[in-house]
Parts: sequence; structure tokens; C-alpha cells
Amino acid sequence: MTVEEFQDALGEMLDELPTPLLEDLNGGIIAEPSAKQSEESPGLLILGQYHQDHYLGRFIVLYYGSFAYLYGIDRNRWLREMRKTLRHEIRHHVEERAGLRDLAREDQVLLRKFLEDSGEQ
Repeated sequence: MTVEEFQDALGEMLDELPTPLLEDLNGGIIAEPSAKQSEESPGLLILGQYHQDHYLGRFIVLYYGSFAYLYGIDRNRWLREMRKTLRHEIRHHVEERAGLRDLAREDQVLLRKFLEDSGEQ
């Protein structure tokens, strides 16, 4: 999948979502061409991130390079994982707006378990 196809698929996925979920996502959703590695575990790739910044606003980044590295030429897997990642990051956005951090805590538990299982902690 090319970067352009990735962006197009992302746009189609956004069209599937109810508009209120995207409210206050004033920085939009960005398809970043590069891959992103975890700061906690440099071998772990990040597929997407939700950001809230005083100056840049609220936005989501999906990392094309991470998907390319992990899913190669399997287009169906790309689309499945993109949809899953996008919805995960939108949940971060919705919870942040509601003053909740449930998903952030779940992510931390999963990361800690992954690090323990891989012998990194």
C-alpha cells in the first residue's frame, strides 16, 4: 500500500464514523509517512498516537511506516489494523474530552506486560 492509498483508506474510515466522535479534534488526523518507535521499548513500533497540545490542539497521528514494516503487502491486514488503530486513538480523544483515562491505563498495563514477557523489564 502506498502512502497515498493509506491516506485515501484513512479518509474512507473517517467517513464511517459518527461526526460527534471527531468533535474538538481540531488538529485533525495525520498520516505520517515514517515509522515511530516506542520510547520505552525501542524495538516496539507505534501504529498511532493521540496528542493534546496547548498550541497544536488535539490530533491523531497514524504512522504509515510502522504499518508498512509490520504488515508488508497484506492489504486486508493493513485495513483491519488501520481501522482498529484509528478507533483506538479516537477512544483516547473521546475519553480525554470526558476527563477519563481508562484507555491510557489499559495501554500502560499492556505495555508493562509486553515488556515483562519480552524480558525488557
